[in-house]
Amino acid sequence: MIATIERAAHLIGSYLDHALEPLGVTQAEAHVLAQLARHGPTPIAALHREFGHKRSTLTNVIDRLEDRGFVRREINPADRRSFVIHPTRSGKRAANHVAKVLDELEDQVVAAVKDCDLRGLDAVAGALDAASEALMLEDREAHRRRG
Repeated sequence: MIATIERAAHLIGSYLDHALEPLGVTQAEAHVLAQLARHGPTPIAALHREFGHKRSTLTNVIDRLEDRGFVRREINPADRRSFVIHPTRSGKRAANHVAKVLDELEDQVVAAVKDCDLRGLDAVAGALDAASEALMLEDREAHRRRG
């Protein structure tokens, strides 16, 4: 099952690389842009929870998007120790393009499978999320005890 999920993730990534080549964004950058397209300005903490990147990796992704003029950081009014990521005008256009590309892929998949299969996929994804989180917590705890 995991091999199938890994292959699907690779295929999605390959599709994104091809479809978003004119934008010149990486998959990680595309996912941040899609999140901004769907939810608007987003705290960095929410992006971190959504994608699970290391904080330094997410910072690099945001730095690259900021260097291209797609996003800007603003102090989070709810927590002045953190930032909210805002799309710029060109970032909104890029983000909407990324969301459209992802939506087109999803529409193709949804048209090809039954609703019960989609519910099953959601259940598998939820179980994978819970299992990976539990294993990471166990690993951190074991590392803490050793260290």
